[in-house]
Amino acid sequence: MLCTRRAINRNVKTSLLLEPADSDRPLTVVLCGDVFFHRKLLKDSVSNAGKLTLIRCSDDREQLFALWRRLHVSVFVARQSFIEQLSNADLVRLTNYGKTCYVLAILESDSVEASATKMLRLGCRGVLPRRFSSQLLRRAVLAILNGELWAPHVVVSELLAELLRAASLKTDNGLTPQEARIQELTSKGYKNSAIAEALFISLETVRWHKRRLNRKLRGSSRLPEDLAIPSSHVAAAV
Repeated sequence: MLCTRRAINRNVKTSLLLEPADSDRPLTVVLCGDVFFHRKLLKDSVSNAGKLTLIRCSDDREQLFALWRRLHVSVFVARQSFIEQLSNADLVRLTNYGKTCYVLAILESDSVEASATKMLRLGCRGVLPRRFSSQLLRRAVLAILNGELWAPHVVVSELLAELLRAASLKTDNGLTPQEARIQELTSKGYKNSAIAEALFISLETVRWHKRRLNRKLRGSSRLPEDLAIPSSHVAAAV
């Protein structure tokens, strides 16, 4: 599915359990790689509207973190392929769980919903289509700095529904949201490799969660027996 300007204009602009950015802190936006070519137009439309400082850098991990160490970066704008090359530890370090700076991803796939879901799961605050205008970038950056998510409505709705389901399960049986999701997928017959792909985590992480699940479920007298994950599933073949 191609993401057109009309489609992206249906993006959500609603605050969703997120804290707004501190309006007193310096607002620096780093553009990684060739995410935007019309530099003058971008500078005029974005920085004048939001009093932002725009900095370009190559899509190189070392240069990115060098800038991060020197500057108080508010938003990193980077292509999906570059973000996917970063480790989970890199993303956590970069964003401090979304408390210090935000990441805006430029999608590179025609599967917009799947790619957007993946980017948000990785910790990005918003997504843009492969082709976008300076006006759309300005709107997305300013919305994110205002504490909003910038992504298609359907993606945000599905993630919110999943979050609420997981929170309900945690209340009922003490599982974390990730454990609850893995338990749900396992009960549907998903193999470890399929779970890893669905949740965008490593195979070893899936196995680690399943070991914790088994300990929790086996030690709980409140859970029906059919909710337990068979031990054979913990080391299921890839």
